[in-house]
Amino acid sequence: MKKFFKELSIIFSIVVILGFANIVHGATLSVNVSQDTFKIGDEVDADIKINSEEIGINAAQATIKFSPAILEAVSIDKTSSVFNFWIQDPKIDNAAGEVTFIGGASSGLIGKSLQVIRVVFKAKGLGQSDFVFSDGAITASDGSGTNVLSAMPKTTITVGEATAAGASKVNLVQRTPISSDTVPEKPTIKVSLYPDSTKWYNSSSKFSASWQLPTDVSAVSTALNKNPTFTPATSEGIFDNETFSALSDGVWYLHVRFYNNVGWSETAHYRLAVDTVLPAVFEIKFTNDSTSDNPTPEITYKTNDQLSGIDHYYVQIDQGNTVNTNSKTYILPAQTPGKHVIKVGAQDKAGNKVESTASFEILPIKSPKIFSVSTSVYVGEGGLVINGTSIAKSSIILNVRDQKDNLIYNFITSADDTGNWAMKIDSPLKKGDYYIEVIVKDGRGASSFPVKSDLIKVQERPIMILWGLSITYLELIIFLVVISVVGFTSGWYFNKLTGSQRDRKILISQRDVAASFNVIKKDIGKILKSWDDKTIEEHELTEIEFILKGINDKIEKLQKYIVMGIKDIGHK
Repeated sequence: MKKFFKELSIIFSIVVILGFANIVHGATLSVNVSQDTFKIGDEVDADIKINSEEIGINAAQATIKFSPAILEAVSIDKTSSVFNFWIQDPKIDNAAGEVTFIGGASSGLIGKSLQVIRVVFKAKGLGQSDFVFSDGAITASDGSGTNVLSAMPKTTITVGEATAAGASKVNLVQRTPISSDTVPEKPTIKVSLYPDSTKWYNSSSKFSASWQLPTDVSAVSTALNKNPTFTPATSEGIFDNETFSALSDGVWYLHVRFYNNVGWSETAHYRLAVDTVLPAVFEIKFTNDSTSDNPTPEITYKTNDQLSGIDHYYVQIDQGNTVNTNSKTYILPAQTPGKHVIKVGAQDKAGNKVESTASFEILPIKSPKIFSVSTSVYVGEGGLVINGTSIAKSSIILNVRDQKDNLIYNFITSADDTGNWAMKIDSPLKKGDYYIEVIVKDGRGASSFPVKSDLIKVQERPIMILWGLSITYLELIIFLVVISVVGFTSGWYFNKLTGSQRDRKILISQRDVAASFNVIKKDIGKILKSWDDKTIEEHELTEIEFILKGINDKIEKLQKYIVMGIKDIGHK
C-alpha cells in the first residue's frame, strides 16, 4: 500500500508538472533511424531518444508526427525504455500520422541516448517523410519539475524504388596513385564521435571515421563488426572517410587497411565501445532509523551495470556539494536538526547515471536556557555578559546577530559538569539593536534548535544624567549650539521688529545676552568642577575637558561678537 501511494504521488506530480512546467534550456528529444533511405516494403526502426545534457530527468511526453502516405506505424516496443511506468501508454494513430506517449521514472536519469520507445514503421509510399515533434516536455528530477526541454530536431527519411543504401557511405577520391617499393603504412583512424578508442561512450548516432591517404594507396578496404582481429580483404576504391549508421550497445571494431602496387598494409583495428543503458535502479537504505537524533547517519546503496560497469557513486545532501565515492556505504557529515533530502547517483564507465533520493530527519537535542543577558551596552566598550544552562560538558555556540539577522560575531564556550555556562563578550559593537543566538552541541556533533536572547540595545555612554534623562557628548554640544543660535536669532529678529525703540532695546538686549552667556559659562564651569571630583579615566577626562573648554572659548568669542554687533547697530 505504501508503494502504491508513492507511485500514485509520482504520477500526479508528473501530470501537473508536464502541464505547467516552466521551460529551462537543457535536454533534447530526437528520432534516430538506422539509415536515411529505404525502399517500399522495408521496415523502419525509429528510436525516440532523450539527451539529458547532464541534467537528471524523470518524465517526458511528446507527439511525433509522420507522413501517413509514406509510412505506416505497425508496432511500439518499450521493453528497453528508461521509463518504468506510463501515464499514457504509447499510442499509434495512422490516420492522423501521430505517435504519442507520456512516461515517467521513479529515479533520476542522466544520459546522452536515453531510450524512450522504438516505433517500427513500414515503408508503403514513395517520397520523403519528416519525423516532427508537435509538442513535448521533459521534466527535471529536481523536486520542482522544471521543464528542461530545449530542442526537438526533425529527422527526414526517403523511400524510393531502388534498394536502400548500405549501412555506410563513402565518397570516392579520383586520383592516380604513385608507385612504391613497400606496402603502405598501417592507417591511423580518427572518429570524432568516439575520439578515444580505450573509453566507453553513451552516444549512439550516425558517425564518420577518417584517415589520411598516402599518395601510393590505390584501394581501401573497411569493415565494421565485433571481431577485434578481423581483416577486410575487399577493395572498395580510394576514399579517406566513411559514414556509418548508429551502433547498438556493445563493443565494435572498425577495421581499415590500405593497398598499393606492392600489396596490402597491416589492418588498423579501432575499438568503438557504446553503452546507452543506465545502471540498474537502486534504493537508499539507512543502517538505522531514518528519523533519529544521530547527526551522522549511515546509508547503504548498491547497483550494477551489465555492460561498461559502475565507475563511481556520488552523494549530495540537500543542495550541498556533490561528493564522489567508490564505497557502497556512506556516513553523512554532521547534519543540523530538521528534515533533509539525500541523493545518491551511480555512474557507469560510459557516463550514464541513475539517481535515487531519500528523505531523513535529524531530531534536535535539548535546547539551552538563557538565564540573563546584558540588555544595555555602550558603543565600542564591550562588556556584554550572558549565562545559562544546558547539557553537561556540551559546547555552547554563541552567534551575535543584528536585527537583520546578519552574523556579527561568533563565539564558542563550554558547559561545566552541572551544565552551567557563561560568556563575557568584550568585542565592540556599533550603535543599534542586537540579539544572541545560542546553540548547544553534544559530543556526537548533534545540535539543538537555536534559542534567542532578549534584545540588546547598544547606545552611546552619557556624560551626565539630569532628572533621569541621559545626555551624551553629542547631545550636549547640540544643546549648547542650539541655545546660542536661538539667542542670536531672537535678538536679531527682535531688533528688526522694534526699530523705533532700537536704542533702549539694544541696551536691554546687550544685558540679556551677556547674562545668558554668563549663565552658560557658569553651568559649564560647574560641569568641569564636578568631573574633577569623580573617578574618571585620565584619557576620558582629558577629552571631556578639551571639548567643553573649546565650547567655552567659542561662547566667549560669540558673546563679544554679539554684544559689539548690537552696539554697532545702536550707533547706526
